[in-house]
Amino acid sequence: MRVAEPIETDAQTERELRALAKGRRVEARVQQRASVILLAAQGWQNKDIADEVKLDRRQVALWRRRFIEGGVQALLQDAPRSGRSPSVTKAVEWYVLRATRDEQPAGAANWSTRSLAAYLGLSASAVRRVWQRHGIQPHLRDEPEAPRAAPVRRARR
Repeated sequence: MRVAEPIETDAQTERELRALAKGRRVEARVQQRASVILLAAQGWQNKDIADEVKLDRRQVALWRRRFIEGGVQALLQDAPRSGRSPSVTKAVEWYVLRATRDEQPAGAANWSTRSLAAYLGLSASAVRRVWQRHGIQPHLRDEPEAPRAAPVRRARR
């Protein structure tokens, strides 16, 4: 049977953990992690801690290990996660912003999302993302809107 590594805390670390576990303005997940470490420091087994704080025992083992490796600071942040890389890199963002600011479209006063995308060889959604991030509004056509029909009102019975 495996036995989890014991955790020993000094008075200062224990005070920090108690403040995190009981703090009103502390995220719930950080409170839960601090509680895990406090119980582990009291000699509890992972399965008992898991039942107490409503986690899986593997998660308890994970936070115990992270605390041993990184101290209280390791409880405050999640590990980096994998995921899709950004579709619009800083270089592409700079390229779109420079073209928006410095270049004029042929035969128009302003760029539209599609015309700038075609000019730069990008997708319209990439241009739209950059513009949204920087608060740039796409060019609205100068054509007047078609008149809207008046709303139909039903007679009350």
